[in-house]
Amino acid sequence: MKVFSLTLLGFECFRDLLKCKYPVYSNEVHIKAGIDWLCRAQNISDDNGVSAWFSLVNGWQPSYIETTGYIINTFLDVSKKMNQPELKKRAIKMADFLILMQHELGGYRTAVPSRGAKSVPTVFNTGQDLLGLTDVYTLTKNRKYLHSATRAADFLLSIQESDGSWLKYTYGMMKHTYHTRVAWGILKVWQISGKKKYLNAAKKNLSWAEKQQQKNGWFTQNHLPLPNPKVPYTHTIAYAIEGFLWSGLILKNQKYLDIAAKGALPLANYYLCHDLLPGTFDQDWKSRDEYTCLTGDAQMALIWLELYKVTHKVTFLEAAQKMLLFLKSTQPTGSTVHLDIRGGIKGSLPIFGDILHNSGYCRLAYLNWSTKFFLDALLVEDQIIKLQK
Repeated sequence: MKVFSLTLLGFECFRDLLKCKYPVYSNEVHIKAGIDWLCRAQNISDDNGVSAWFSLVNGWQPSYIETTGYIINTFLDVSKKMNQPELKKRAIKMADFLILMQHELGGYRTAVPSRGAKSVPTVFNTGQDLLGLTDVYTLTKNRKYLHSATRAADFLLSIQESDGSWLKYTYGMMKHTYHTRVAWGILKVWQISGKKKYLNAAKKNLSWAEKQQQKNGWFTQNHLPLPNPKVPYTHTIAYAIEGFLWSGLILKNQKYLDIAAKGALPLANYYLCHDLLPGTFDQDWKSRDEYTCLTGDAQMALIWLELYKVTHKVTFLEAAQKMLLFLKSTQPTGSTVHLDIRGGIKGSLPIFGDILHNSGYCRLAYLNWSTKFFLDALLVEDQIIKLQK
């Protein structure tokens, strides 16, 4: 379904120009609003996947295979926290959708059939789908999910470069450091299958990615291809860190955790000294952006919280809590808010990005993955608050 609303577009842009904030409530209120929006994004699609985003220009978009894969984990976590078995059923339906989207090569299609009948797999997207499928297999023990996940992992292993990176079937035919999140997905297949080849392939990629980190923590080869900026969004910076962080937690590997902390600390320090985390950063941790990438913001809040749990470094906790208060103020809540944006998180703030430099991340839209990472961070903050009591 596509909805064009000039009134809504103008209203949201006007709010951001005036720097208006939405009310801030308890984590539970914001989690409920966010999960309700994601449920709506799934309901809008007729294939059990999750709509990529709601655009203020052309409405709801088709299901996004990549992000549906890792939204599964959020639904399972919220289901457990809020005792809502319906969310678990929704997650299983998402996993069934992924199986239908599996390409004959073994990876998962980049786009649903309605967007491209000949859509080939993409390395990153396939890795993200593994994150959800492995959890659904662990939950249900239904071997169709194990079979699908191992087929996909075998596809990734078959095209892995000798240095551990990926080049074939990548976005823009480029090597990407943020493929560490693919390594994480493969590690989860190793956990459910016990096959050491997956462990070896994941560690091989992480070894390659480790070489891309500079002394100051910044990662090379971590940006998206043109027409995106030549420097990485906080979104892909966070992706690279996340791969090391969760791989380190799975393997109890301190080196990977140290790499994650080295990449996350400069952003935490920057944010604690400023009111805004710019959308991109160059190799000197500098930026000219006048907008923030809310997806990257939510991811960094989650990363900082997880790193606080393992390092007990107060800087990470302070940055995360400051960021979550900010993110709450960007989430439309309440019954008077337009239903299609109520509970969602935008791509950029301001929603139109940085007009002066004609830049921004997924402008004029509310994204399913921004919302997912926001909920993940709130869930971890609740865990920390509970432990501190």
